[in-house]
Amino acid sequence: MLERMRNHAQSWIAKVILGGVALSFVLWGIGDYFLGSHVEKVAEVDGVPISQTEFAQTYERQLNNYRRMLGANFSKDLVRSLGLAQSTLQTMINRRLMLAEAESLGLVAPDSYVVEAVRQQPAFQSAGNFDPQRYRILTRNMGFATPKDYEQALKQDLLIEMLQKTLTESAPVSEQELRARYQRDYERRVLEAVVVSPDGLAAGIKVTPDQARAWYEAHKDRYMSPLRVRLRLVDIDPMALAKDLSISKSDLDKAYQEHLDRYTQPEQRHARHILVKLPAQATPDARKAAREKIEAALKRVRAGEDFAKVAREVSEDASAKQGGDLGWFTQGTMVPQFDARVFSMQPGEISDVVQTRFGFHIIKLEGVRPAKTRPLAEVKAELEADIRREAGADEAYQLSQDLDDALGREDSLQAAAEAVGLKVRSVGPISMDEALADPVLADAEVRKHAFTAQPDDPVEIIETQNGHFVACEVVERIAPKPMPFDKVVKRASEDARADAADKRARALAEKMLKAADGKSADALAQRFAQAKFLSKPIRANGDGDHAPWLTREVLRQAFQVPQGHWLKAVQRVPTGYAVVRVRTVIAAPAKDFAAKKDALRAQVRRSKGAERFARWMAQVRARHEIVTYPKAIERF
Repeated sequence: MLERMRNHAQSWIAKVILGGVALSFVLWGIGDYFLGSHVEKVAEVDGVPISQTEFAQTYERQLNNYRRMLGANFSKDLVRSLGLAQSTLQTMINRRLMLAEAESLGLVAPDSYVVEAVRQQPAFQSAGNFDPQRYRILTRNMGFATPKDYEQALKQDLLIEMLQKTLTESAPVSEQELRARYQRDYERRVLEAVVVSPDGLAAGIKVTPDQARAWYEAHKDRYMSPLRVRLRLVDIDPMALAKDLSISKSDLDKAYQEHLDRYTQPEQRHARHILVKLPAQATPDARKAAREKIEAALKRVRAGEDFAKVAREVSEDASAKQGGDLGWFTQGTMVPQFDARVFSMQPGEISDVVQTRFGFHIIKLEGVRPAKTRPLAEVKAELEADIRREAGADEAYQLSQDLDDALGREDSLQAAAEAVGLKVRSVGPISMDEALADPVLADAEVRKHAFTAQPDDPVEIIETQNGHFVACEVVERIAPKPMPFDKVVKRASEDARADAADKRARALAEKMLKAADGKSADALAQRFAQAKFLSKPIRANGDGDHAPWLTREVLRQAFQVPQGHWLKAVQRVPTGYAVVRVRTVIAAPAKDFAAKKDALRAQVRRSKGAERFARWMAQVRARHEIVTYPKAIERF
């Protein structure tokens, strides 16, 4: 928690990316491993250990990835259910083996590749350029001690990628495989179905009170009260702290000078242009023709013709319809050659021919708006609001640290809050839905913690999306329990009726399927008085029709049976139960095969390459001695 706060004090980027390395060590008990001098190993590869420290660092990076991906849905239970600790360990083992294989094959990732990969990574850029400070912050927040450590890991990643590509991209693909894949992917089928809807049968079903009660007794787990919690909360509100802040004239003057660029509007220029495009690989003849065309246009405007009129007739870009009007823009907006010429011209001036990567231009400067700085008197109110906001945020942050320190000394949130002069508010019992109406618990992170933490867990201080710091202590968890029958009798009756209707619908669909052999869908629908549906020609991936009854499972089975046949089983679809028949099979058009061939080859090669790589990886693992120690990671 304190690590996350310290990073917040340095940069807002850290707040977005980090997610709390130190916090997760507390939550997951990883810190316990480092309290002693003995460092356990979690695995050995050919006698070389993978230490708990190494595993913990890698696992922490994985946790942070999941936190960023899942957001409010992230939980320890979910991550454990995914087997993240075990998959992380196996990945580390595979990674070590692949690096050894890459080295034996003489594969090398040059330093220049690493530098280029770092500089081109959008996460490390500001305004389109590599930002060293952002790079240092983000790599630290990703769990690397220094940027060099990140670069070493990246170098290994590039080496592994090279090895993987070597194995996967060399998989051979035959003409026969391509044609089989083409037929599979581009064959279309017309399907027809008779669907029995439970809703259509529910009206005729009566449910007695005894039946409703019997249903309730058999399905009590459907009628549970929500989890409720009792909480103690401390809300550190930066705006409340700064509300009565006195701001002097010197404070305003200082802040104004510090943020002068925020209140300065740079010079703007309004221009028109005429463009004759010139491709980068233009032939000498094309270049000559373009030059002659632009010079003819220049001659016309120099002779006094209206620039906008000539632009509409000659220019070859989207602005031609507006007479070449490019509107107002600041320096640095246009490509360098164009920009330099515009900002050296006088209003009304028409340029000579200017060449850029787009082609040949003629530019007319229509007007200039000088740079303008808004005076202090005009921005005073928003500047005062900014000063209050920053001062409040600083004070709230400091208070959160003081409270965090006090929590380490005191035995309760109440005592810690009193020690630093903060008020504690008791809340609950309250459910997750009811919590949405509470201004503090409305924050997703606070609410998630409130309903996942246990009464004996350490108090966590959470920074909310609106800049508050909230300390949340769970006093009691009131477990869900079955609600009394008289409170849910209406729901139970409706559920019992829906269940009976569902069973009738399925039974009727099964009866229809038994009678379907040799019959058309029309005949079946008429006999059983049920709705019939006909699809458009559809591919196995669903392209062509998106009717609700065309589920993935329906399509999977429908593309495995011959034309004219019914699917062997009744299909559960969103609207009920369906019996489905393949009405027509439309072969993939032979004339399109050549156009699809290259894309298909890449798809087949990727598929075969993945299988090939999996086999290779299994063979590599079989050649090496791998020992794992499950107990060493079971606490993660």
